[in-house]
Amino acid sequence: MSDTAFADSAFDLTAETTALLVVDMQNDFLDAQGYFGGCGQDVAALQPAVAATASLRNLLPQAVRVIFTAQVYEPDGSDDLGRVHRLRPARLTRAGDQGPVKRGTWGAQIVPALAPEAGQRVVEKRRFDAFYQTDLALLLHCWGIKTLIFAGVVADVCVETTLRAAYVRDFDVVLAKDCVAAWREADTQRTVAAVESHFGVVKSNGQILEALRS
Repeated sequence: MSDTAFADSAFDLTAETTALLVVDMQNDFLDAQGYFGGCGQDVAALQPAVAATASLRNLLPQAVRVIFTAQVYEPDGSDDLGRVHRLRPARLTRAGDQGPVKRGTWGAQIVPALAPEAGQRVVEKRRFDAFYQTDLALLLHCWGIKTLIFAGVVADVCVETTLRAAYVRDFDVVLAKDCVAAWREADTQRTVAAVESHFGVVKSNGQILEALRS
């Protein structure tokens, strides 16, 4: 039996100890009228991940918790990455003095197609890592969560940063490959490769649902 066949046959999930973590599916990232669309980013490249995530959420067993993260900055911009870093990454996108996902704005809201339902928690974060200075880890431990299924945007930034943080906190990691996207396909594929090499497993929606059923 090949290593791949063994890995596939060993993949199963327990609904009661599994959560779907939906990372930063917010209007400023995903809507053409949002901040990044206004900056010229191709938000259409991210749209398939929204539909796939909505489909996965709707088909999950009820026992699987669904948690959203939301990147949020203060309205005065005091905590924005563009201000706090002197040495800025080349692709840090900012339009003048403005910034994305300001607290209390439409841009910071979860997209309508994924609007959180009753009992689905939204964890606000100020940095790429959803565990950093939030109560996410405490919530997961209180709920008895052992495995996190990752969906969201942007794959190589907030999704991957949070995924790595989950792994080093001893959570098992599943990257839902249908449900993540980056501005460039090559960036998404680098995240897929990193997860497969070091941090967890990469599965389609169908494989995830089958693992939960089995």
